[in-house]
Amino acid sequence: MTPRQEQVLAFVRRYQAENQMPPTRAEIAAHFGFRSSNAAEDHLRALEKKGHVFLKPNCARGIYVTGD
Repeated sequence: MTPRQEQVLAFVRRYQAENQMPPTRAEIAAHFGFRSSNAAEDHLRALEKKGHVFLKPNCARGIYVTGD
């Protein structure tokens, strides 16, 4: 996992713990200063391929952190 992917995963965990729901791609992009939500999506897809999250299709807040 890249350092940025670790940061994105930590943000998703922290956001979910504080708000009882996962962030949207736009919220992730805003937090990290990405130019678009697509950058956040790319990081989430990489995390999904590595087994750290599950992404529910067609759901803005469909980010589920898998077990450690």
